[in-house]
Amino acid sequence: MRKYIEIFKYSMKTQIKFIADYLISLISFAIHIFIFNELWDYILKGKQVVGYTREELIWYIIIAEFITYSSFKIYKKISEMVKNGTIANMLIRPVDFINYTIFENMSVYIKAIVNIIFAVIFGIIFVGKINISAVGLIFTFVSCIIGIFIGILLQVFVGLISFFTEENNSFFLIVQKLSFFLVFTPIEFYPEIVQRIFKILPTTYLIYTPARIFTKFEFNESSKLLIFEILSGLVLYMIIRTMYRMGVKKINVNGG
Repeated sequence: MRKYIEIFKYSMKTQIKFIADYLISLISFAIHIFIFNELWDYILKGKQVVGYTREELIWYIIIAEFITYSSFKIYKKISEMVKNGTIANMLIRPVDFINYTIFENMSVYIKAIVNIIFAVIFGIIFVGKINISAVGLIFTFVSCIIGIFIGILLQVFVGLISFFTEENNSFFLIVQKLSFFLVFTPIEFYPEIVQRIFKILPTTYLIYTPARIFTKFEFNESSKLLIFEILSGLVLYMIIRTMYRMGVKKINVNGG
């Protein structure tokens, strides 16, 4: 475990050096919030839709956007390692490739800290404060940490698809679009059959769970969402490990 912690610390130091460059990219964050603030303000005009007020919808989008912005496109790096064969070099190193990749990219939490600061500022400017208890904030904090971790796992999942297909960009786009479905509209906006499909997808627990808990915290419902979010992450991790074992077998069969 110590070696993975060192990998994490090194990655954190690297990200801190480029934090100024990243701040500029948050302009698009502000633009998205402004657009949807004006959109929902025009549509609702003091009304509610599926139980959400305008203020709750904007805060929902702010938290959802905060999660999506807290990510790296690490699937490309993994894909290239698989294609050019350099992933075989990891097999002789005293580290597990999956855990190495996860810890290396957990520096994404540096971006998340910056994002949440800007998210709160944007939220107060465009919407104002939202009533949430201390317990609700704790649940949101935990859910955001798990959600960002699921985001890392999804990137690894897409990257490992390169073991089985020539290209994986299309798979990334599918995952990205499934996430975007719930960034700007909560799951309650969709028909029942669509909601059932969303509830079995990890992208739902990446985006919807943190945003829902923050905007409409209810202890029992939020507890269920948090449990499902944890289970989603565990299942995804096991799938990734299975994919990796299958991929390594293909490398060994083909002589590395």
